[in-house]
Amino acid sequence: MSIFRILPLALLLVNLSIPMQGQNLIGLTKGEILKLVPTSCKGFNFVKDIQNGDKSFIKFENPTDEQTLLFMLNSKEICTSVSRMYNTWLYDKVYKDLCCEYKQVSMDTWIDSKNGNDYEVKLKRGEWFITVTIRPLIK
Repeated sequence: MSIFRILPLALLLVNLSIPMQGQNLIGLTKGEILKLVPTSCKGFNFVKDIQNGDKSFIKFENPTDEQTLLFMLNSKEICTSVSRMYNTWLYDKVYKDLCCEYKQVSMDTWIDSKNGNDYEVKLKRGEWFITVTIRPLIK
């Protein structure tokens, strides 16, 4: 078997073993996120910083896995929510990972408890991609 047949399979296995943890960076500053993501989320590269009035977001992409990470920031440049987009064919894997990592409260919603705070983890399936969004749980 040639290396060209083995390499895609090896890359797929490595990509599917990437843990989903490390996404919930809510409460961190823009500077902290810019330093942390390249080391905690392997393969993700900073793409751009978008300002939209008093809110902004920073975008990272992983071109190999065709994934995107968005960190929404408030006017003080503190992260208020996180979204990660995946290819739709990863739905079953992502769903299973969410069930293993968080407490499931409905078919598409889980709770993440971190530093005494609860966060809603929501899975949404679109036509071309799926999105996992983490935001503070509103009680």
